[in-house]
Amino acid sequence: MATKAGGTAASEWTIGDLLDKGSASGVSLATNATTQQDIVVAGDNELTVNASMTGSAAGDLAITVVPFAADGVTPLSNLTLPPMYASTPVFASGTVQQTATYDVSGYQKVRVIVQNKNAGTQTLTWSWQLAPN
Repeated sequence: MATKAGGTAASEWTIGDLLDKGSASGVSLATNATTQQDIVVAGDNELTVNASMTGSAAGDLAITVVPFAADGVTPLSNLTLPPMYASTPVFASGTVQQTATYDVSGYQKVRVIVQNKNAGTQTLTWSWQLAPN
């Protein structure tokens, strides 16, 4: 883990710093199953999500971003953030890929949900990264 000083020594880590990126690979998702990650975005403007999943059509993959209420505990489940920039899901060689960037300014926390809409179990690799002010 690189530190603000550019090194990797544990003595350089700042305890309590929030993550600004994350990833998961080899996630097995059954039909219509989802994986989700709650991300503290306070002070950041943009969230970019990249996803790559095995599949058979562009419509097999869905990315959704749901903001939380000001309490940081209650997801606003009926509200989804539209992407500012997004590629449509692209299918090629047995893989569906999509990238999207969301405006998260004004929120303290969001939930990223990635869904397999394929008729069978698929394998997902995905990542997210915040862009500061």
